Amino acid sequence: MQDSMFNTEMPDAVAPSVSSAAKIVALSRSVPDLVKDDPEAARALALLKKANPKAITAKKSLISSAAHSALQKLSRAIYQYHIGETVPWGDLGARLLPNANLIDYQAQMEAYYLEFDAMKQQFLDDYPRAAAAAQLELGELYDEALFPSVAELAPKIKFKVDYDYIADPDNFYVKVGDQAEAVVKQQYNEILESRMNGVSQYMFEKLRKPLVNLVERIDYDDTDKKKGFHSTIVDNVAEIVELMGKCNFNNDPKVAALHISLRNALTGVTSDGLRASATLRDRTKQEVQQIINELPTLGF
Repeated sequence: MQDSMFNTEMPDAVAPSVSSAAKIVALSRSVPDLVKDDPEAARALALLKKANPKAITAKKSLISSAAHSALQKLSRAIYQYHIGETVPWGDLGARLLPNANLIDYQAQMEAYYLEFDAMKQQFLDDYPRAAAAAQLELGELYDEALFPSVAELAPKIKFKVDYDYIADPDNFYVKVGDQAEAVVKQQYNEILESRMNGVSQYMFEKLRKPLVNLVERIDYDDTDKKKGFHSTIVDNVAEIVELMGKCNFNNDPKVAALHISLRNALTGVTSDGLRASATLRDRTKQEVQQIINELPTLGF
């Protein structure tokens, strides 16, 4: 991989609201799983077990390679980081990255890129050995035609992030008359509004599960059997609250009020503190439960 993963050529930035507060980021990544359906093996299994062949499927892993497994694991970690730092933008997989996170996000993705590139090469170096070993491991299920060459496999292993600006509705150059231009701008503003509502809905849905989990896990007093919970139980909520504050691009007062309420409820709260203090558990439970009760009425 000689070229940079980043598309750094971007149009001139625009000023208003979300256009100047965030970037559109699109992550593309690919690591072939090298797992194939095997209809012949499925038919043999059905015959052996006296089953309906239509009810049986069979898959086979073409190779066994620690380098391949490590590359797949890294690819999943990259995706999880990307999802955690961004919010959905439209229905085609693009995500919105707040500018407040941009420097850290780019630095982390550059580090991931170097790691991915090195692991890719390690896997490609190991692939001929793994492909040769597969002939023994698969026995009569081995089919040489299923194994790509290194040259064929290399371009299928990819990792790239593209950045783009959000278009400014007032910066359209429509050459079909003032009336048509007004219609296009109105339509685009409606799209922006719909997507902003989608961001708010996403944050609302993303918050509910860890908030409910927090309340459930700390709902006991000193006379009850202690409930176990992970040390990240507060951090999981705090990370979403931080992202919410950065992603309120249109300054929605409901989102702002929710953000403040959650920050106040979690100030000074730690997992160790919750384990040690029934008073802290009770206060936190009541405050967070009140926020949960208000979530459905926030107008999202």
